[in-house]
Amino acid sequence: MAHAIEEYTDGTAAFFTAREVAWHKLGTVTDNALTAEDALKTAYLDWEVFKSELPVQTVVPAFSGQAMETIKFDDKYMTYRYHPKTQKADALGVVGNRYTPVQNADAFSLLNYIADESGAVFETAGALNNGRKVFMTMKMPNGLQIGGVDAIDMYLMAWNTHDGTSSFNLLTTPIRVVCQNTLSMAINSAKSSFALRHTTNVQGKVQEAREALQLSWKYTEAFTAEAEELLAQKLSTNDFAKIVEKLIPIDETVERKRTLTEEARGALMGLWNAPTQANVFGTKWAAWNAVVEYADWAKPVRGDNADVKRAERIVTGAGDAFKNKALALIK
Repeated sequence: MAHAIEEYTDGTAAFFTAREVAWHKLGTVTDNALTAEDALKTAYLDWEVFKSELPVQTVVPAFSGQAMETIKFDDKYMTYRYHPKTQKADALGVVGNRYTPVQNADAFSLLNYIADESGAVFETAGALNNGRKVFMTMKMPNGLQIGGVDAIDMYLMAWNTHDGTSSFNLLTTPIRVVCQNTLSMAINSAKSSFALRHTTNVQGKVQEAREALQLSWKYTEAFTAEAEELLAQKLSTNDFAKIVEKLIPIDETVERKRTLTEEARGALMGLWNAPTQANVFGTKWAAWNAVVEYADWAKPVRGDNADVKRAERIVTGAGDAFKNKALALIK
């Protein structure tokens, strides 16, 4: 399925959402945001990850073809869990000998530390790709008002993989209330993300992350200041069109590329004039929001599972280079 949420044979799914039904209509919808303990259980994430004691091995035919022999990777091990419904051992991935799992409960505990400090509570949590990836988001207690007209909520997101394909990641994300788009701004004066490698000293790094994430409020202040600055500066449609031309240059050598470029430019101009921009139209802030909406939601993705790829593009920051280039042009 495009959403990649883990589904079970009894009709339940490894996902919870506070108050609002998700587009895939799976999981549990709660009346309110949850505590760490309740979110862990409601999203069916209350399981542990283990690493095999013996290296990964397999049985193959001998060179002569007359017998079988066992070969193994001395430095590769399997991660596994016990399935939350069947309780059967469930393979997750292959990792190196220094890999140490970051447990789901530990991830919630880390974010819960922020909740104890600031009053944030969990809005969503879930498992993707049969438990190989998990995520959780908290809504920070104080929303922002940009120029008194544009409401911004702040979310703290954590995502982690149990198959060895990524670090444990923390991300501070501002979201525009009107269109629910994730905004990502490169603010040099604050740390908006933090990554933990899965190594033996990961517990020590958790404390380091806790200390680093106290900068979330500085990030909020810096984001507000920069957004206010963009909102205060006027920008004409003609000037935005010139920015779009520089942001997405046309390759004259290939007709197909020219067509795709013109379509991309047209999509950006359409977002600039979108109804959701009415209260900020004609400002550099409107230009930035048009770019972010395009980069996160409108920019085409190749292959199947487009919704999953768009979500991963937002979470992993894959589109940040495009956004940063745009922000430089806008400013």
